[in-house]
Order: sequence, then structure tokens, then C-alpha cells
Amino acid sequence: MKNTVYFLSPGQDRSSIAEGWAGRLDMSGWAFKSAGLMRKHHKKSFSTLAMKEYNIDIDTLKRDPIQIDELAGASLIITIYDEEMDDAIKFPEEWDEKVIHWNLPNPEKRSTSDLEEWVFFQEICDEIAMKVRDLESLLPSIRMN
Repeated sequence: MKNTVYFLSPGQDRSSIAEGWAGRLDMSGWAFKSAGLMRKHHKKSFSTLAMKEYNIDIDTLKRDPIQIDELAGASLIITIYDEEMDDAIKFPEEWDEKVIHWNLPNPEKRSTSDLEEWVFFQEICDEIAMKVRDLESLLPSIRMN
């Protein structure tokens, strides 16, 4: 049985970026999944375009709604939201030890133009890449539930 890390964000753009980067980690025994708390349909997806610059295709990632029983069995849950612009993602108190929060700007809510949003997504893509890379040293210390 694999350990599972779930990346969660309000609209799934940032969590999909994290899952895309995590797919590049050399972490046998670990599975990475992403989910959004709201379903949104975009005409454009700057997250997809930003990741394509690194030859990572996040359009193929599963986009099904997350079920609470799936999260209950997770080894680690990483919430990715903007503390100033997004609603906090809340979980049962008994999950506190397996939840990590990454406070990253929401490009859609912080930009005033498409160009600014595109630049924000490029920056967020790079920030998430660094945070995901740091998981390589963290994950071996986490035990399955």
C-alpha cells in the first residue's frame, strides 16, 4: 500500500501544479493526488500553460471531486490557499498532525489583467516547485496511518 499525499486548493489550479511537480520526485512508495474544493471551468488555464513551459502536462490529471474518506486515509494533506483572499480549508481536529498549509497567492484574485495573472501563475509555479522539492526530505519521516 502506498503512502498518499493530497494537494488541495480552492480551484485546483495550484494543487494541480503541485501534483505535476510531485510526479517528478523520485519517491517510490508514494502517490500524489490533487483536488479542488470548487469546480470551475476556465476558457484559459494559465496553470496549464505555466507547467507546459517545464514539459509537465497537468491537463491529464484526474479532476474528480475529493471524497472525505479518501482524505481520512491520506498520509499527508497539503492545503494551498491564499490566507488573505481564499477561505481557509478546514479539517477535523484529529487530522492536525497530517495537514500542512502553504500560503501562496491566488493569481486569479490578485491580478487585474490577463497579463498580470499569467505572470503570477509563472511565479506560483516556481514557488510550488521549490516547496514540492522540499518534500523529498520530509516524506521519508512520515509513516502510513
